[in-house]
Amino acid sequence: MGILYSCKKGQISGDSANLIEGSYLTLTKNINGNLDFSNPAATVSIQVGSKGLPIQSVNIYAATGSLLDKSKWKLIKNVPYTEGMNLVVTTAELAAALAPSVIAPGSQYFLQNEVVLADGRKFSVANTPSNFSSLPAYKFALTWTATAVCAFNQAASAGKYKVAYDGDWVDYNTGDTLSVFAGPGPNQVNLLLYPSVVIGGGTQQVNTVIDVDPATGAATIKSQITGYYGAPVPANQVTLSGTGFVFSCTGLITLKVDVIVGATDYGAQKFVIQHQ
Repeated sequence: MGILYSCKKGQISGDSANLIEGSYLTLTKNINGNLDFSNPAATVSIQVGSKGLPIQSVNIYAATGSLLDKSKWKLIKNVPYTEGMNLVVTTAELAAALAPSVIAPGSQYFLQNEVVLADGRKFSVANTPSNFSSLPAYKFALTWTATAVCAFNQAASAGKYKVAYDGDWVDYNTGDTLSVFAGPGPNQVNLLLYPSVVIGGGTQQVNTVIDVDPATGAATIKSQITGYYGAPVPANQVTLSGTGFVFSCTGLITLKVDVIVGATDYGAQKFVIQHQ
């Protein structure tokens, strides 16, 4: 059973008198979140189940403003619901919903699912309390993403870059320049990442190697030792891993880099650079 809050002014949201029976989608499988913007027939998709009352259909929207502001959502399509179905959106469908804006490679688009019941009631993140929808245990599948990708070009991805964001780890200043090199393998690039030579205070740094999916530009940093913060002793040793994208078509590299110094894991640090 799906139980959702229906709150009125002056009522306490946790009061059982304000509970109503509704429905929501659950995520069974992420099938593909990368969308080839140059191919109208390319798709992103997820597999979903449900909890609560029977669902008649699902409205799929593209959120163009706040994720919770339904007035800014653009309807992509309505699909009849069957349990365990795949929700699929094509490049052409997303482009039509966003028109006259165009899909920009390197951009991430948020898709919103709205379940429609037989009695006409509708449930989405816009009217579902975040204390339900944000909990991982519920596996809500009301919001998902489509990342517009483009094929990897190793030669085009090498060159001088400027730092657009390093606001989490702060080894670089915004606007600092660095070099990205091709290789050492055919679908790889490498750069001096962390510790930086700018304000990182590092020693014995080596370049970080990034593996890139040639079809999508999806990037993977396999766990590797890249130097030390301070003296070269085990407590200062830096190990990096992570994921992201190398967008050759726009010259944008976006990474989430997990930084481990000694035995301390500092988690994912956002790093963004733009080709000059």
